[in-house]
Amino acid sequence: MTTAVEVGTALANLRVTRDSVGGKEWLSADLSGETAVSLDMLGSTASPLSALSSAGCDFLTPMISFLEEPLGQLRGEPASVSAPSGEHERVSRSANSVADDYGSTAENETSEWSGDAEQDYTATATKLVDGMKAVAESAATNAKAIAAAGEVVAQVVDIVTRLITEAVGKIVPIMTRAIAAAPATFGASIAEAIPECVAIAVDHGGRIAAKLGELLASGENLVKLLEGVAGVLDVVEKGLDAIGESSGAEPSSKPASAPETKPRNSGEN
Repeated sequence: MTTAVEVGTALANLRVTRDSVGGKEWLSADLSGETAVSLDMLGSTASPLSALSSAGCDFLTPMISFLEEPLGQLRGEPASVSAPSGEHERVSRSANSVADDYGSTAENETSEWSGDAEQDYTATATKLVDGMKAVAESAATNAKAIAAAGEVVAQVVDIVTRLITEAVGKIVPIMTRAIAAAPATFGASIAEAIPECVAIAVDHGGRIAAKLGELLASGENLVKLLEGVAGVLDVVEKGLDAIGESSGAEPSSKPASAPETKPRNSGEN
């Protein structure tokens, strides 16, 4: 049977994991050094490549459009992150409230108890309270995981956008000069500039791919933490199951476990 100490330890471990998730300790070193951005960045619809059209180089867009493909995969509605995160947070608050109310009631109604019955009931009540708080911590961890993951994806959207903008910033002057020289070179200047511009795009595409790899690695770290939460909850579940089995036992073998059936103090005759 899972003891109150084991359930209490499981609760402590859940709190440590919650803080690790919320503190983004699962982030790769590369991403953790990047500037944080608002979750609203997820919903950005800006096209960094649109600057090519403004500069009269829109014919180059199809050749380097691969730079913007990751943005289509990463972007989404900020509400798709904030809504479920908020729901898990509400569940956490509710479970904590129930646990606190039950713990206070059990303590008040058994304040005059003593002996084995008091010890047994206290141990059972402790497991129930910590079990409910473990559920609350699990929900809180999920809330933080959803929010933090969304924030990190938004951060990568910002990084990718900046890298594309940087590439365009290098490409436009090259292509502008080539276009200006086109009449005198019968278009040869443009033909020469295109490979150079594509090479710049490929270089930045590699840097973008590296950031996406860091995002994937960070996501795997987060999943491992959440798998740990599931493992800890197994301990809590066993403890609560034991309480359920005990409450279903025969009256003769079950210790008094309800305030309504106050046992006689051990000092009474």
